[in-house]
Amino acid sequence: MRSCAFLATVASVSLLILGSTPSQACSVCGCDPAAGTLGVDRPSAQSMRVLLEDRYLYKESGTADAAESEREDRLSLRAQYSPWTPLTLQIELPFYLWKNHLDSSGAQDDSAHGLSDISLGARYELLRLGGLTPRHVLAVTGFLKLPTGSNDRHLPGATPDEHIQLGTGTFDAIGGLSYVYGDNPWALFANASARINSANSRGFAYGDALFASAGARRNFFADQRLLLSLEAQARSAGKDRTSSGATDPDSGGQVYYATASAAFALTDDLLLRGLLQLPIVTALNGTQGEHPVAYLQLSYDFRL
Repeated sequence: MRSCAFLATVASVSLLILGSTPSQACSVCGCDPAAGTLGVDRPSAQSMRVLLEDRYLYKESGTADAAESEREDRLSLRAQYSPWTPLTLQIELPFYLWKNHLDSSGAQDDSAHGLSDISLGARYELLRLGGLTPRHVLAVTGFLKLPTGSNDRHLPGATPDEHIQLGTGTFDAIGGLSYVYGDNPWALFANASARINSANSRGFAYGDALFASAGARRNFFADQRLLLSLEAQARSAGKDRTSSGATDPDSGGQVYYATASAAFALTDDLLLRGLLQLPIVTALNGTQGEHPVAYLQLSYDFRL
């Protein structure tokens, strides 16, 4: 279940964010002051985009004495830089403001905060057709997650518990392709990606996952400062593997989401965005609970 929630977040943020402003109308290639990862969104060449994102979610899994749940609020600082038009580089530093764990009775038995796993990413455009504001963009993306978050936490008198850690303790990789078609004020986009997870020092590994996503975005008003988008997402994740080689029966499966985003450009370079991800259809293994995930983002483009 933990891998599913984290992976859903990656898929969600990587495609939901598209937009444009009067001064930077390159909505198709993602040259806008919006916040996001590199699936579609990117700053203009020779620009630095800094994003602050707050994400809240809750989840549960298991039955009887094995039942447990989590409540968490994660703040991420993300920076993107495009040294030249086809290439964009990214670093993300996530920090848990709080991460609470509840036992089978619903009582909170652990709370933590601190740095999670830093990730490095890059986006390269393989195809760009249509001039300065292209109608067609095909890009490849890659991410490497580093084991920077604490991975040795445990409840009193117990061995380390994988589900209360701030980090996974592993190097993990994500690779994908994204495509955008734009005809202002509309943009259509699609993405496919895969995540490969390694095992930590205790031999535990979260399940690998595949993602697919497609959506549409439209600008509104004469100044195009209001940006609305809708997206359909699909995720299929494998079961988590324990140190003994067994799989966790309450992990992995398929989920289909509907996600909505609304953003407003406060200035030509400052944008505020809210996102809501809703699980519509689920086919999860064992006993798991999927709930809406909410995001609030503020980003600013520095013109270097």
